[in-house]
Formats: sequence, C-alpha cells, structure tokens
Amino acid sequence: MERLVDMVVIHCSDSTWGDAAVINQWHLERGWSGIGYHGVFLNGHRTSRAEYNPAEDGILESGRPLDVVGAHCKGHNSRSVGLCLIGTDSFTNAQMDAACQKVQELLRHFNLDPDAVYGHYELDDHKTCPNIDMDIFREKLWELKS
Repeated sequence: MERLVDMVVIHCSDSTWGDAAVINQWHLERGWSGIGYHGVFLNGHRTSRAEYNPAEDGILESGRPLDVVGAHCKGHNSRSVGLCLIGTDSFTNAQMDAACQKVQELLRHFNLDPDAVYGHYELDDHKTCPNIDMDIFREKLWELKS
C-alpha cells in the first residue's frame, strides 16, 4: 500500500563529495537504519580524493524506497519524500536540472503542486540546508509545470 505523501523536502549533504553509499554509511554510524533519503543527486565527486567525473554529475542514486518512511526531517518523515544534493552551498547545473526533473515526477505521482516542495531549513529553524533559495527553485518548478 502506498503511503500518504504531501511534501518533498530538499537537502544537501554538507560535503563536497559523496554518493548514496557514503551517506548510508554516515547514517549507519549515527545509529540510524541506513540512508534516510529517498534519493541522492551526485555532483561528479564520489570520494574526497576523486577527480571530477562529468558522467556522474547529476546522476540520481536511489536511497530508501518511496513506500518506506525516510529519516531526513524530524516531524515530517512519515508524510514526505527526502532528496539530497551532494554539496554544501554550490550545486552543478546537472544536479539542479536532475533535481527539478525528479521533483516534477514526484509531484505528478503524488498529485502535488510545487508549493509542496520545501528546503529542510523551511521546516527546521536550526538548519540552512539545502542552502539554496527555495522560492527560486519552486518558481522553476511552476515554469516547468505550465
């Protein structure tokens, strides 16, 4: 049975490198049951020493299945999908394009509009993640919808 989802929450890894496997390990080390996000958008740097690989920039890696509650935004996990951009406060065009495309798919799937998309900081005053202007991100989603 599909769970009720009424929002998509965008995060960042607060690291300049990584992938879903790395985040899974970080979350396991925190005592969680594995990766808390439903998807991770790569920036072309899988490890701290990896050279930029353009073929991996913007790739979406799977995290938790959509029918499994995430662990990414306290108080909102049961009714949201969490997506993470690898990076701190500067993301590649490929990442942002892929994120817009995936969020559009999720909005259609769950019958939501772009106003149901939030940055983590909009739901938790102690966060700045994903360090992007969510109003601009939502504007882009509205443009793509029309």
